[in-house]
Amino acid sequence: MENTPESDFAQAIAGHDHEVDLFGGAVAIARLGRDDVDSHALARELDLIAEAVRGRAPDRPAPESLAGAVTAELFENRGFGGNREHYTDPENSYIDRVIERRLGIPITLSLVYMEVAQRVGLQCDGIGFPGHFLVRCGGDDGFFLDPFNGGEQLTREDLLARLDGSASNFPSIDSLLAAVTRRQILQRMLVNLCVAYQGTGDALRWIAALGFRLRLEPWNAALHLERGLLHYQQGEESLALADLERYVGSGEPDLSPRALRVLDDLRLRLGQERGDP
Repeated sequence: MENTPESDFAQAIAGHDHEVDLFGGAVAIARLGRDDVDSHALARELDLIAEAVRGRAPDRPAPESLAGAVTAELFENRGFGGNREHYTDPENSYIDRVIERRLGIPITLSLVYMEVAQRVGLQCDGIGFPGHFLVRCGGDDGFFLDPFNGGEQLTREDLLARLDGSASNFPSIDSLLAAVTRRQILQRMLVNLCVAYQGTGDALRWIAALGFRLRLEPWNAALHLERGLLHYQQGEESLALADLERYVGSGEPDLSPRALRVLDDLRLRLGQERGDP
């Protein structure tokens, strides 16, 4: 039996966070765009990039030298870069299209960087900096890179300046520069995709992406609300009823008036169809 994107995603995120298959999760997300994504071909392409990086790096390289080799190979030799012109294009969130087109947004370019770095023995972590995903190389005391801007190396002072006076809205700079989990990376990719699908009016893929998000956040009542209303708009009344029942039963203190109106309508009409008293 052929695996579905949702079953592949569920398999990728199983277990403890360190067991999460980040690349496998990204491939499952890419299958929301097109179902024939070849994960083996993508892995081979990343292997080839890593082989080229090893050819650039000196023997027994320091993290800075190894990061420099990854940066040079990806951004100078192969031309990876940020898609500023069409930033909200859903294809910027599909790992296969990012590798094929060599265009992406901060989080997917960071993911490509991290996958190559892992193959050459460079420790890298994802950093969920506000509004702009980054990579940290070399562990907790390492250095920061911005793959969206050609692998630009950044200091803590550079990042503080990027906050543009809004640092008081956050608990501390250290909290902003802490490594995020693998699940959080996939979650952030899916949030980006939901925004993109909303912009393009692609309700069916939006619903599918919400299904992935609920795999990561089954407790998130707001996602059931969002998906339930989308199901309702698509005429999927039974699915809408199930999601909105979950939302209303979640114990949220301030329930959406619109959701309550839709739920009342669904209960009445579906109850009449079933012959409920």
